Amino acid sequence: MPARSAVACLWVFATLVALSPSAEAEVRGRLFPRTAENIHLEMVFNWLEPDPNAETGVVDVVWGSSSATQPTGMYNSSYIPISVDNYTHSVAWYRKNHPDWLEYLCDRKTLAFEYGATSLAPLDFANPDVQAYQWTNWVDAPLSQGYEGIAVDTMSLTNDWQRCGHYDTFGVWVQQYTGVVEDAGFRQDVLGWENATYERVHQYSPIATMQVNVSYQFGEPEADNLKLMTTADLLFDERGFTNWGVQPDHPTPGQWRTIVDVLKQVQSKGLCYMTNGEQPGPTKDISQAGRLWVIANYLLVKNNCTYMYISGNQDYGRLITFPEYSIAIGRPQGAMTKTQGVWLRKFSGGLSLVNPHTGEHTVSLPAGNYNDVNGNPVGPTVTMAAQTGLVLLKQ
Repeated sequence: MPARSAVACLWVFATLVALSPSAEAEVRGRLFPRTAENIHLEMVFNWLEPDPNAETGVVDVVWGSSSATQPTGMYNSSYIPISVDNYTHSVAWYRKNHPDWLEYLCDRKTLAFEYGATSLAPLDFANPDVQAYQWTNWVDAPLSQGYEGIAVDTMSLTNDWQRCGHYDTFGVWVQQYTGVVEDAGFRQDVLGWENATYERVHQYSPIATMQVNVSYQFGEPEADNLKLMTTADLLFDERGFTNWGVQPDHPTPGQWRTIVDVLKQVQSKGLCYMTNGEQPGPTKDISQAGRLWVIANYLLVKNNCTYMYISGNQDYGRLITFPEYSIAIGRPQGAMTKTQGVWLRKFSGGLSLVNPHTGEHTVSLPAGNYNDVNGNPVGPTVTMAAQTGLVLLKQ
């Protein structure tokens, strides 16, 4: 264990004693790089980046890194899916060695593959033997290699892939779920797996952390949403404010309000947060207006451990940067407030404004002289088109 990790381990262990769950999460949140000033990035995978040193000084955290310790100073997490094989064994291997671990549709013949990935075996994550296998190989092993945390993927409150059951070791069918999307038993198994794995990570090391790729699921119980989103140390919101990079690529005004309100609850429990700015089409076609929508929303909600990233649809694995990342917005001067139909937050170096509504709004700016991110003078009023973001810098 590196010297800095040993010191951090002693500090966290001493601090965690007798803390409440929310206070404990806040302590663990301090293990992530600080983000009080300007813009901070969490890169989504890096397996396509030929030189990991390119991340230095640009990225703070890597979600699903191919390296445990490179580059020096990077906060690297190891990828783990809850419900499918982690690129470890073939489907044939599971059929031969652990046929009772495989999940089927209700026809009892077809494996419940996810996202069309027929090479990734769908696993019965509710099976204690499967959990033990996952923890030993996909949690303990990478943490022992020097990863600072694990990054959990493919969690959902809904049975989107229509899982139904499995065959036991005697070849007898065991029905677990109804095979429909809304399944309370499936939802509880997901929450149970998450809680048990969160405990396993923290049992391994007091400074190990767990990130979860979870976005608020409208139509599902709010209590279950919050449980899924907060049984972690960092919430990686892949939807972000761009709807996973599919059209329509903005949440409705009502959805936007719910996302922001829920995020406040998440952050109040001490969790760190990453908002993903995945956008439709190729990365090269992302407009400045599209980038500013993501950045302005990020600035509205950021605190001391909040990250963002922008890419085209599923353009993950390589370092992507934009000129707007270097703007000197400084530190927030209070929370976001609603004014003249938009949301505004003051920073030591400027302003962040978001209009989440479907109509335009004209806003009188706070006293001062401002430029847009391209250096053009702006004010004393600005007219914001529907569902746009704006970042202004003090002259």
